[in-house]
Amino acid sequence: MTNRTRLLILSAVLLLAPAFAAAADKAPWSPDQATGEPNSPKAGDQRTAWATLETNKGEEWIKLEYQTPVEVQAIRIYENFNPGAISKVTVFGKEGTETLIWEGNEPVKNAPNVFEVKPKTKISSQAIKIYLDTKRVSGWNEIDAVQLIGGDGSRQWAAKASASSTYADRQGKKREITWDTLPPAVIRTVPQAGSTDVDPALKEITVTFSKDMLTDRMWAVVQISKETFPKTGKNIHYRNDKRTCVIPVDLEPGKTYVMWFNKGRFNSFRDTKNNPAVPYLLVFKTKPE
Repeated sequence: MTNRTRLLILSAVLLLAPAFAAAADKAPWSPDQATGEPNSPKAGDQRTAWATLETNKGEEWIKLEYQTPVEVQAIRIYENFNPGAISKVTVFGKEGTETLIWEGNEPVKNAPNVFEVKPKTKISSQAIKIYLDTKRVSGWNEIDAVQLIGGDGSRQWAAKASASSTYADRQGKKREITWDTLPPAVIRTVPQAGSTDVDPALKEITVTFSKDMLTDRMWAVVQISKETFPKTGKNIHYRNDKRTCVIPVDLEPGKTYVMWFNKGRFNSFRDTKNNPAVPYLLVFKTKPE
């Protein structure tokens, strides 16, 4: 695959990172995405992690089941988006009795984050339940994987999972057409698409959307070729209006530039309801010297 055909995405720190596709038998954002080893190592919304149906609703939970019962030494919870909402962790004994092993306020940290809890007494289990208070941290609080560490030194990843709700349900249902369910669209760019006389001294490209957007490192600026993609700075950010994303650039005279805002699986431009923005192609040309 050549540079002319490869699609690359800029992350928040402008690193080109690999994309992790969900297995064919795992619906995006379903509880099954929290089974197995972590596969959403980058911070941000990922289809390969579990997400609840709605945000900021209050109590939600995910239950993980493991192959072998062990004495629980520790539980490690891998969070890839908006950590800090976990409110308690329980385990289930042989008779199905649910026992609390941790309850409190999870420290709010930057993603990705691994939150570890340890029981204060000896207890054996092969099933874990993690409760979240989704009002604590705004946005989707996504969990990528949960590791069960046994007193014998064993380490297991979940084999099965279920949850109180899942964003995957939105994928298979026809949704009512409302302001909240419709995707955001690009309403303005600077420079304007199709411009052929852009000043090469321009230092910022801006894209403005029709709705308030998720602004915490949530953008997907995609190139179709290295030759037509502008040199970019490290401080991509949103303005206070929560709708305008600013991309620092270094342009050259007499050159055609091409860039997508969202494209295919690279769709991190999202509104506050997690709807991906309609893909938008920006093409412009700078003035010659």
